Amino acid sequence: MKRREALKKTSWMLKATICAPAVLTALQNCQQGPRHATLLVFDDEQEHLVRDIADTIIPRTATPSASDVSVSLFMDVLLQDVFTNEEVQQFLQGLEEFNNLCRTATGYGFEELDQQQQTSYLEPLDREVMSKAYEESVPFYYTFKQLTCTAYFTSEQGAKQNLHYIPIPGPYQGDILLNKSDKISVGNNM
Repeated sequence: MKRREALKKTSWMLKATICAPAVLTALQNCQQGPRHATLLVFDDEQEHLVRDIADTIIPRTATPSASDVSVSLFMDVLLQDVFTNEEVQQFLQGLEEFNNLCRTATGYGFEELDQQQQTSYLEPLDREVMSKAYEESVPFYYTFKQLTCTAYFTSEQGAKQNLHYIPIPGPYQGDILLNKSDKISVGNNM
């Protein structure tokens, strides 16, 4: 083997060593499906219940539903990364109690009800819980609805299709008319 040929082969080996991790990373990032498809805190049954409750709060209309923007996966990651272990246990216990109360009231778990029955069960609960101000002990449903709305309206689809999103806000206008059909304008500081 000549020196020139040896240098060429050595340079190709070095290039392969340097480029292999970058190529491997690029190929791994091309996988199908969401990055957090694996549940971190919820089991499959809990995730299904969370999805059903969230879809009843924000159903599919001309805009996507809560499950269309993966609210349940957002909550799962939030519980894993942000909440303390005690808060996670309280949330999961609240989820179980919610389903048990539904089973007591209707004879079925929330996920076993059809869409109309889920809405009929949730509407009076929503009116009761959301009409009060809470100082210390916040009911599970209140926390759940706040998380659902936060997850939904901070998603790209939720913000762009339901809010008048302005990435770079214009000048301050303190008093503007708001018609019923107008969307709420939000900038980067949601």
